[in-house]
Amino acid sequence: MKRMCKMCDKSAIEFSEDIIMEILHRLPSKALARFRCVSKCWLKYIADCRYQRWKPQPDLIGFFYQAPETHIGSQIRFFYSSKEVIDGSLDNSVDNLLGIGKRVSIAASSNGFLLCVSRVCYSVYNPATRQCLALPKTRIYMKDHPAVGFICKVDDPDIDVISFTIVRYEIPMYWDSQFTIAIEIFSSETNVWTANHISLDVPLRLYHSTYMKSPSASVIDGVFCWLDDAPQITFYDSVHKHFWALELPEDMVTGGSCYLGLSGRALYFALSVRLATVTVWYLASNIRSRDAVWVKKYVANVANTVLKCPDAYGLVSSPRIEVQNMAIHPAVPRIFYLGIRGKVISYDFETDNAELVYDFGESYGKTYRYKLFSYEWHQWPRLL
Repeated sequence: MKRMCKMCDKSAIEFSEDIIMEILHRLPSKALARFRCVSKCWLKYIADCRYQRWKPQPDLIGFFYQAPETHIGSQIRFFYSSKEVIDGSLDNSVDNLLGIGKRVSIAASSNGFLLCVSRVCYSVYNPATRQCLALPKTRIYMKDHPAVGFICKVDDPDIDVISFTIVRYEIPMYWDSQFTIAIEIFSSETNVWTANHISLDVPLRLYHSTYMKSPSASVIDGVFCWLDDAPQITFYDSVHKHFWALELPEDMVTGGSCYLGLSGRALYFALSVRLATVTVWYLASNIRSRDAVWVKKYVANVANTVLKCPDAYGLVSSPRIEVQNMAIHPAVPRIFYLGIRGKVISYDFETDNAELVYDFGESYGKTYRYKLFSYEWHQWPRLL
């Protein structure tokens, strides 16, 4: 089906249905609500929930990943989290579209946006709309790799324009006690970096997350939190300007692959030990409480499930099953995505179901440091 657009010279341009859908798909919700009255066809496109293109999309559709230590250098890649591929303009060629011309790394992801960094230059990128916003240079030079937090939110759902906040602090290479912490914050509302030097009530030792298998950082109610190699969780309250750290209980620090992530507005910690036995806890206490209460939610031996039919997961010649990386579904906490010997396998803790999601196509010796950044697709593309 095609539509005609009359020009002033009496000529006409034909627009296919796909082009019309592509244009409408890029508009915010408020504009779409007005355009329902343009014609019956547009009303059908926008309002008919039976039309496949306008069905609500899943909260999570895939992961961007990067492996700076391997031969593919800083190349950024993407894979879908299920076989249900979306219709739309998702673009995963972050390296080219950023146009920075330098080594680009993904620092964090939030609410369908990526935070990318090249040296001291940060950019916020939307793969759905190909929008890229270059931020001002940071004010504090951090010699070592900083811990970075990133949160995007929609302030006005009628216009689908997001605001975002970035928090970063430097973790020194040496392990001496720190009496002050240099915090740098960027807000899209002010468009400037603000530097704060916070004096600590209790001196802290901060550790590099060099061997952390996942980008374990989350934000709840203005509180940014990171998992480091101490093992401990560090917190920064962007509302009250406080910084502190909490040690994990003994049963949560027995070694192995660990992960800290947010799902359904709750903070989850996962630990994999003893041949893919994964235990998951959630934080039951208030995020600002210094007396953390962790509640054990799931325990499962993923290896037992996978080895029942190893050929279904591409693990026929892999008698040893070890979880190298983990990521939680941002809306469904019972679903985890596990990196096992060069494969990504989704696992449902409540049904004990596993599914092969992606094969990196490389040996697990090269993929064990891959970091997964979850990507959420929204029915109406959100704008910077």
